[in-house]
Amino acid sequence: MLHPSTNKFKSKFCQWAQTSLPPESLKRFTYSLNQVISRHLVDCDDRVQVMIRNLVDSENLNFSFISDELIVAPNDKRESLFVGVLMPSWDKGLRNFCRDEYVYDSISWFFHFASQYVARSRIVDVMSSLNIVYGHSSDFRGDRMLKFTTPKSERVKDEFIIAFMRETKARLRYDYDYRAREKNLVFWIEKINTLDPFIHRVFFSYLNACKLYEGHFDEEAITSLDKTIDVIQQYARERMNINGTNNQRELTMDAFDMTEWEKMLLNRLYDIRNFFGGHPSMSKWWDFSEIFEQDIQSLFEVVKKLIYKIVMHENVNRVVEKNPQKWSQWFEDNAMMLWETVWFEKIQKHIR
Repeated sequence: MLHPSTNKFKSKFCQWAQTSLPPESLKRFTYSLNQVISRHLVDCDDRVQVMIRNLVDSENLNFSFISDELIVAPNDKRESLFVGVLMPSWDKGLRNFCRDEYVYDSISWFFHFASQYVARSRIVDVMSSLNIVYGHSSDFRGDRMLKFTTPKSERVKDEFIIAFMRETKARLRYDYDYRAREKNLVFWIEKINTLDPFIHRVFFSYLNACKLYEGHFDEEAITSLDKTIDVIQQYARERMNINGTNNQRELTMDAFDMTEWEKMLLNRLYDIRNFFGGHPSMSKWWDFSEIFEQDIQSLFEVVKKLIYKIVMHENVNRVVEKNPQKWSQWFEDNAMMLWETVWFEKIQKHIR
């Protein structure tokens, strides 16, 4: 018996197909989707995809980390950090179940985005950790990527390591003695779970805020920083049942035990965003950076503290598993989450 999330996902996907596929293709869609879910996803548990990418703007970072599904290390010249991840092979082999071209196109694109989300999340865990610990902004959209599929066996980790070393020319150290900050970096990599879309959106907005601030786009940075808080408020509402009709921000800050001074700063963030970022300012357009220079630094620090608290809360109250034993089971549990996170249903009318 399928998980309720999977049944709802199938219903949603079929409803979408009714308005997006030709009539002849629509007749084949439901059967193909059922076959993919009942057979293909289970078959995919026997193989795994490897993705290796370089992080832009990560020069001179000398850090190595190896786990069963993640490798981080610089290349031999320390020109860049590379991240290798294991990800599901859901987007491979779908032709066997989707003979119709329109059906194949729709289903294969969804599972491409779904497997991509897993890979990106693992890389974003690393990017976010680097930012939190070192204040360093990087980007996975680099100029080098290797991607291949291999059978899942007892030797898959060894093959993963060999492929990583071959592609990156890295010299991995297994006896690496971490210093204090590096131990902190490992802590964050292991704790951050951007497979959870709330956590992913938190770091998307926060990392954007950091990049904008580094580029001297201070008003835009404040707007993105406030978006970070907005996502945390949504998390409090949906995951912690913290829901108020008046001041959701105040209730969220109380739920996370923020001090009165921290509450004042986060309310000030909202006010500054409203006056300069959310709407055209009525005055002092050219002087924003000068007026709020000290405020901005304090605001980033208090948001970082709130991020720590939501990461810790997610760890104790986990909804989306970070390291699943079987990706087919993980898909069953999270099918609707993936539909809402990676598919275009909600924004479709805006991109056509």
